[in-house]
Amino acid sequence: MADHGQRARTATASTGPAYATDAERWRAVQRRDKAADGVFYYVVRTTGIYSRPSCAARLARRENVEFHPTLEEVRARGYRPCRRCHPDESAPNRYYADTVARACLLMDGALEPPNLDGLARTAGYSRFHFHRMFRSLTGVTPHAYWTAVRARRVRAELAGARTVSDAIYQAGFNSNGQFYAVSSAILGMTPQAFRAGGDGEVIRSAVGASSLGPLLVAATDKGVCAVLLDRADAGAAGGPDDAGGTLLPRLVEMFPRAEHRADTVWLGARVGRALARVDVPEPGRGLLPRRVLRVCLRERIRQELRGLVVPAGHGTGRPAPSLGLRHAG
Repeated sequence: MADHGQRARTATASTGPAYATDAERWRAVQRRDKAADGVFYYVVRTTGIYSRPSCAARLARRENVEFHPTLEEVRARGYRPCRRCHPDESAPNRYYADTVARACLLMDGALEPPNLDGLARTAGYSRFHFHRMFRSLTGVTPHAYWTAVRARRVRAELAGARTVSDAIYQAGFNSNGQFYAVSSAILGMTPQAFRAGGDGEVIRSAVGASSLGPLLVAATDKGVCAVLLDRADAGAAGGPDDAGGTLLPRLVEMFPRAEHRADTVWLGARVGRALARVDVPEPGRGLLPRRVLRVCLRERIRQELRGLVVPAGHGTGRPAPSLGLRHAG
């Protein structure tokens, strides 16, 4: 992480110390000047809390603020670190990422939509700050994350549940109507066709390179039916050819009764544009667990391609190679 304080000291070396007076320090706090972080810390005497100059907390009254040059000094006086900007941590994003990962773990097992106030309170933040922190690291909102988890759950339940209704309720939907309102966006086909291995569907697929490795998008004339990442991804981006031996066979295993077509032109162009526009944000990419990153990237791709349907009778595709598939004529 860049040392903003060092840059500030270097930049002003020829004109004298940066933030040398309390008036300059107060102006830095008012501006939430990141360049002042590490140069000094400020304390709100009425709360006994010390913060970075760039802290996003509500500005205190000037008469209640004092300034200190080092962490050692504020700690020696018994002041407590701010829970919002974490001034005593060299990498506050690490703390934020741990907080977000814990929230995701709670949502992974939740059948009810997340209560944002409850999540924020558990994490020790305001609703607004938690929402902003979550999105800055994942690229999605907490509700979108939970929606993606529920969609993944209903796809798994449909494969093994006794009836479609059983799968719907076991996945966390409150009614059949609630599920069917979004079923095309989740399945890309009817629930009956999904349970039947894609019977009667023509599925076109294309692969692109993402920050988490090769990514395959498959779609029908009703919408996106699958977004797959290599199970063995190690975090290095790879090209489309890297996935030929792993992702397409998985797609066929999911939908063995569908007709499969590789589509590197029409669908491939749209997948490429989607991958160029969306990704997991850089701060979270190196800090969040891989399982969280994969959920978030798949959800961002689905959001970007929402409404995408492969035109019926589209003729730019070619049969998927040598996988024992049913090919369109």
